Amino acid sequence: MTNVFGELATFYGGQVAMAKALGVTQGTVSGWVRGIHGCSAEIAFLIERMTEGKFLASQLRPSLANASPTLNANVRPNPADHQSPVGAGVLSSGFGSA
Repeated sequence: MTNVFGELATFYGGQVAMAKALGVTQGTVSGWVRGIHGCSAEIAFLIERMTEGKFLASQLRPSLANASPTLNANVRPNPADHQSPVGAGVLSSGFGSA
């Protein structure tokens, strides 16, 4: 079975480089790669954004699969020139709506 965190470490050029890019310790990354523990939802979404969707948050943290298939699926695109940027990128939770 392929370990997605191992693939991610290879993508970053190693565990140390991955840890530095994500602001965590190499020991934390090692725990992910070895399957000792998983990453937080926040880190999973950060990785999805930083890898431009090559690694999906739901792959890194399977509990997110039902809640949010991908980060980009829930974020509105940038507004066109004639649209107001107010509320752009705000999830449809009612917060920040104009």
